[in-house]
Amino acid sequence: MNYETQYGAFRGRKLVQTSGNIGGQKSVFVKIKGIKNELVYPTFGGKVMNAPKGQGFKMFAGDLVWFKTDDKGVNPEVYFLKTYLVESVSGSVVNIVRDGYKHKPFVGDKIGVAPEEIGGELAVAATINSIVETKVGNVDVWACTLSAAITASKGAVLVEADADGNMLVKEINAVMDCDADMLDAASVGNDDFDGARYYYTPALGGIMYTHKMSPVPACVKKLNQSKINGWFQIQSV
Repeated sequence: MNYETQYGAFRGRKLVQTSGNIGGQKSVFVKIKGIKNELVYPTFGGKVMNAPKGQGFKMFAGDLVWFKTDDKGVNPEVYFLKTYLVESVSGSVVNIVRDGYKHKPFVGDKIGVAPEEIGGELAVAATINSIVETKVGNVDVWACTLSAAITASKGAVLVEADADGNMLVKEINAVMDCDADMLDAASVGNDDFDGARYYYTPALGGIMYTHKMSPVPACVKKLNQSKINGWFQIQSV
């Protein structure tokens, strides 16, 4: 992987220019021959509405996306499906697996165990108050202290919640075609000109190896259109 990032400053504003060549970014995708309709794109993207609250966030190839358009099929908003794999829970502290291939949580994120249906109500939606990087046994984790205790066992999948305590992502209809690094915290509101604004155009379908994807909650697995064991397919067009 060859990657180069250059920074500059202009009257207190940070400018970032990034270029590079990342090999193997599509290894999560199943290679098939013949006529196919995967990794096709809309002609326009949208603003990422649940961009990270802090620095150093990464989405991965094969991650799932809600590409939300208005009633006329335009003016899209993009919501990433962020998922967190539980290693253990002790009271209001949940230990989330940290292995370089998992989504990074941030203070202020509102999370909970994935509901039975996409967009459904979470049993408990709690805000992350603090995060410590540590270990549970030999497993690297983010130890997240929550505003309320959640009930979850090892292997459970957590998702983001909205202000009403429901799963933030209401629909899955698109896919990340490559890794995406988000270096800076997102802007807060339209008047924040110091935070970053992220825009993205996702692929409208794909076939992935399930074991190479980010953790997939059971409610999302119901959408799998593939009849091949170990593959996950989402196709919107």
